[in-house]
Amino acid sequence: MSAKVERLVNLTVALLEARRPMTFDDIRRRTRYYQQDDHESARRMFERDKDDLRRLGVPVETRSLDAFDVETGYVVDRANYELPDVDLTAEEVAALALALRTTGDEGARLGLAKLVARAPDPADLAGHVPAQVALTDAPLDDVAQPLVTRQAVRFRYRRADGSDSERTVDPYAVLSRRGSWYLVGRDHDRDAVRAFRLDRTTSRITPVGEPEAFVPPDDLDPDAHVSGPTEDDVDVDVAIAPAARWEAELRGGVPTGVEHLPAGVEPAGAWPVYRLREGNPWRTVSWVLALGADAVVVAPDELRARVVAALEAVAG
Repeated sequence: MSAKVERLVNLTVALLEARRPMTFDDIRRRTRYYQQDDHESARRMFERDKDDLRRLGVPVETRSLDAFDVETGYVVDRANYELPDVDLTAEEVAALALALRTTGDEGARLGLAKLVARAPDPADLAGHVPAQVALTDAPLDDVAQPLVTRQAVRFRYRRADGSDSERTVDPYAVLSRRGSWYLVGRDHDRDAVRAFRLDRTTSRITPVGEPEAFVPPDDLDPDAHVSGPTEDDVDVDVAIAPAARWEAELRGGVPTGVEHLPAGVEPAGAWPVYRLREGNPWRTVSWVLALGADAVVVAPDELRARVVAALEAVAG
């Protein structure tokens, strides 16, 4: 996940939990973003992020903070942000029930039952489909609400050495590094800020205690608590086999109008080239490798070399 997505997520959280409209300087102090020495450059970056959030459907409101419209603040009104009640058709309920049984996610059955209760023709939730596909996404959904309400969370966590223990944490921020999501917060047992890889949690992340129980430190730097290098997002040009071009379109790829003739492909033919904008290099390499013979990195050369090196390692 890109650093920009991480920044947009944390900016949304800050605007959601604001008790009053936040000025740009308030946002800089609260989020620790937009710290460029050139104030105007930092402001333009914030304006781009604000516009991106609005395009994504986040209702960022601009409000005047004085009678003369000299000072401006920003906030996200929860009433406009939260989703309305869901009213599904019988066909939509059936599709959700099938998806739930196929993935085997028993934890979502209660949520589906609540949706079904309002549907005109509920699907049978008791049936079974023999196909089982294991999906193990990082539990970001469990962290989102406590992050906004400033409520501690509790979960069991497996360390790199395999040991397992229960942790109680004040969630400060989430960030993505090298393809993994991390929760940064104060570990109650150690009374220190720690980073936890969410895919190493071995239980459900549950909120504990009261909301508004803590305030993140003003000088918090989440990056400092996640070891290892970060990578800048890059634009990647990928040639896709015609039959698999939907894979690029699902990732937001834009046709460049250029065609590429990959070597050794039978039957021979030109493949359309798609541009994936601001992609995380690690995730892009993994995605291309997963497509196998249906994808070829055209540019940049450094990313193409990484894919080639990975394929040579597999072949060896």
